Amino acid sequence: MRLLLLNYEFPPLGGGGGRVTERLAREYARRGHQVDVLTSAYHDLPSDEERDGYRIVRVRAMRRSTNVAQVHEMLSYCVSSSIAAAKHHRDAPYDAVHAFFGIPSGVGAYWLRRRTGLPYVVFLGGRDVPRPNPEPPYYRYLYVLLKPAIRAIWREASHVVACSDGLRDLARATDPTASVAVIPDGVDLEAFTPKEHRSEGPARILGIGRLIPRKGFDALIRATAALEQRGRTGFEVEIVGDGPERQSLERLAETLGVGHRVRFAGTVSYADLPARYAAADIYALTSHAEGMPLVVLEAMATGLPIVATDVQGMQELVEDGSNGYRFAVGDHEALAQRLEELIANPASRAAFGVASRQRVERYSWSSIADSYLELLQDAARGGGRR
Repeated sequence: MRLLLLNYEFPPLGGGGGRVTERLAREYARRGHQVDVLTSAYHDLPSDEERDGYRIVRVRAMRRSTNVAQVHEMLSYCVSSSIAAAKHHRDAPYDAVHAFFGIPSGVGAYWLRRRTGLPYVVFLGGRDVPRPNPEPPYYRYLYVLLKPAIRAIWREASHVVACSDGLRDLARATDPTASVAVIPDGVDLEAFTPKEHRSEGPARILGIGRLIPRKGFDALIRATAALEQRGRTGFEVEIVGDGPERQSLERLAETLGVGHRVRFAGTVSYADLPARYAAADIYALTSHAEGMPLVVLEAMATGLPIVATDVQGMQELVEDGSNGYRFAVGDHEALAQRLEELIANPASRAAFGVASRQRVERYSWSSIADSYLELLQDAARGGGRR
């Protein structure tokens, strides 16, 4: 098949959704499919390049940050990608489109469908699904405006796919008639391999992500302060990533007296991430909302116990008392309690880590790609659309 993948974010831009697109593009190309990825231009990134057997085309999108896309930047991508996709389809017709996120990438897929009949499969990854109490808060007003377009994009798609059961259920709140399949995100089980568990030295707690409010890293810092107040020692915290909240998080750590305990590592290349996981003993996820975070899959593949907010995707990945614990969003006291239990008990950390690896074995990118290709092939044959 000749496939077009649409995503306004693609590495080095953005977060997990771009990584999902990157890995699936690679897997599709490995199977002999012709793959074009249409994404946002940024600074001196090449406008047209070949990588791992597929093509990346970058269109103008007013993008100003690697970490966060503003609404007007996403809107500019909608316009540019729709025009570019139509031109590429006219020059060399595609068999199907894989749109990553209903908004904004689904706009171009919808427009192509209406104009040319080209079928598409849409991936729901997180904030593209309306939700109560969104982050940032002004999204609640955007959702009101965008819901009719979101429903139209879903209904015109050959298949709609959520990356977790929780996200599927959230999507049905927006459109009860929607038929939403669930295909989880994947992980490179060869790059992220089980670590050797330590019983001596300080317990190392790791968090990875963009430093934006939605990732909730303030809860990890407050939990660190709570542990200090309880007299707990023998641990350290590393936060990997960058973003607009870095200075305020660093100030918070100093204000709470834990600046010596929390290390901000900044941006780390993806190739270096396996070593960061392997050096850790506990992984902490503090996000306010997710679809199925790749960082948790990667931490599990490395054999780490997980302490995570009870957001979409975590019910599938983290079983309380088996490979980790879940806690309510923003409840830093509960986070501190669970971290303290694991800090004090290296044997539990090791047992939970083994369980994490066992649970994640079925999430290989190869099997995830096969599941998506079945839907894309069905779409190309004219199936799926309601």
